[in-house]
Amino acid sequence: MDIIGLGTVAMDVIMQVDSLPKEDGFCLVNKQSYLEGGSATNVIVQASRLGAKCGFISQIGDDGVGKGIKNSLERENVITESMIVKKGGTSLHTLVVVDQEGKKFIMLNMGDVFLTLRKEDVDTEFIKTGKIFYTDLLPGEPAIDALKKAKESGLKTVINVQIGLPLMENFGVSKDAILDSLKYVDVFAPCREAFYALTGTDDYQKGVKQFSRLYDGLLLLTLGEKGSLAVTKDFHLQVPVFEVQVVDTTGAGDSFIGAFMYAFFIRKMKIKEAMEFSSVCAGLTCSRLGARTSPDLEKVKTILKEL
Repeated sequence: MDIIGLGTVAMDVIMQVDSLPKEDGFCLVNKQSYLEGGSATNVIVQASRLGAKCGFISQIGDDGVGKGIKNSLERENVITESMIVKKGGTSLHTLVVVDQEGKKFIMLNMGDVFLTLRKEDVDTEFIKTGKIFYTDLLPGEPAIDALKKAKESGLKTVINVQIGLPLMENFGVSKDAILDSLKYVDVFAPCREAFYALTGTDDYQKGVKQFSRLYDGLLLLTLGEKGSLAVTKDFHLQVPVFEVQVVDTTGAGDSFIGAFMYAFFIRKMKIKEAMEFSSVCAGLTCSRLGARTSPDLEKVKTILKEL
């Protein structure tokens, strides 16, 4: 195995309706569809599409959503043998109700299985079969415990925090827990919201200086239209964004870090080359609608030949 992931799994249930209901009202569902998501699974799927041998660990229910999540990963050649399926459980999902004008509201159903994964139930022997361990630190206790064991076993380790600190804390992962986990991490790739909260400033340049006092590994930031930034104590490198006609930016950050793990750790590219490769992947993801529209290796190779 190349990459073992442990983190967020989800499914978006899209209900297209004639109109959004008002209080005590109702609407007619014209169409219902399902879109696979979850930040951690999006990351792993991107790496798998590029050719990495990937596995994933999480806890899902045996409901239709859980079966859909597991089947979608298997279609992407991700090994799911260590995923725990809880009988009678409700898997994490969102209900997205959207009308004919594109107006919508979203309901998050955390279910009763995702956050109740116990560290004792995580297959650590499966983790040891990998070269790289990836997590978004959710659920907190099993993710951090697995991170420590992966590092002790000699794996490269990557954290990609994709939500802000208030929501992380609601899910049981404190700021202190995140900072304490850094000593086990080779690559730390927080979203901007989380990074600003960790550093106490919304100026990423000032934040980088402050963060260098806390962390001596590779800090990787995606900065939207400003591109991406890689920082260690020895260098500071910024790579421009890959220009595309943007349709939907959802999943771009997930695509970037999935591609970076493949390019940097597996293909052994230099950091600048790996970032440029990852920027192409993220850009292509933005060119289509949906969180899991990341490209395969042939598509990326074609684009790179044209540059």
